[in-house]
Amino acid sequence: MRKIIQTSLIGLLIAASVSAYAASSVVDSTTATTIKQNLKNNLPDLVVDQILITPFTGVYEVDSGRKVFYVNATGNMALIGNLLDLTTKTSLTEQRTEALNKIDWSKLPLDIAIKRVIGNGNSKIAVFTDPDCPFCKRLEAETLGKLKDVTIYYYFFPLAIHPNAADDSKRLLCAENPESAIVAVMGKDKPYGKNNTCNKSKDLVKMQDVGNNLVQVTGTPTIILPNGSITSGLIPADYLSRLIDQNQVESTIITTK
Repeated sequence: MRKIIQTSLIGLLIAASVSAYAASSVVDSTTATTIKQNLKNNLPDLVVDQILITPFTGVYEVDSGRKVFYVNATGNMALIGNLLDLTTKTSLTEQRTEALNKIDWSKLPLDIAIKRVIGNGNSKIAVFTDPDCPFCKRLEAETLGKLKDVTIYYYFFPLAIHPNAADDSKRLLCAENPESAIVAVMGKDKPYGKNNTCNKSKDLVKMQDVGNNLVQVTGTPTIILPNGSITSGLIPADYLSRLIDQNQVESTIITTK
């Protein structure tokens, strides 16, 4: 029974798209130690990044990756759901999720990405993609080519469920023109090149490291918007265009020469 409860709770954490507000401060060390120890005892597979005070007395926020849930002062009781501010009619949990579900663009190693400029390229997005992922191919064929005035930085993130994806990623990296190869192979179903052992192929390990540790990719395609917000899945071109426009920040606008 304990194993079932543990699995169910972790599953809900992974599935839930909820999270909190800008929490006020880190909890005191004694309470934090107690909460962490009891969470470890009850949920040994759970990774606790930080514990924060909430505006709700006696309730503490636990951040685990980009997910948030709430516990009491002992960490033996948990709540999964939205923490609401009834005076402002806002979900503090959703606000917190948005804050956690972002990355710092300056930490993305753009030098190892495959760069593609569409139009004037003024906006920018990063795409973590798997060359053997059907939804990634559809994103390339149906969405990315229809965008306007955007620079796309591609990072390959081959999934374990696609046994040939790592090798196919290297073939694209080693193409004479990787940008054109991505469009041709993934967007138009053209054949891969044969070379998979060039110096550029070594960047695949770095791309996977960025996907795992910085972006925390859980599936492909995953898209980083201009302000660092993260979205995933097959997105229609008009909707992605709106997301790009809605998530602009001045610091991520590229000045063309």
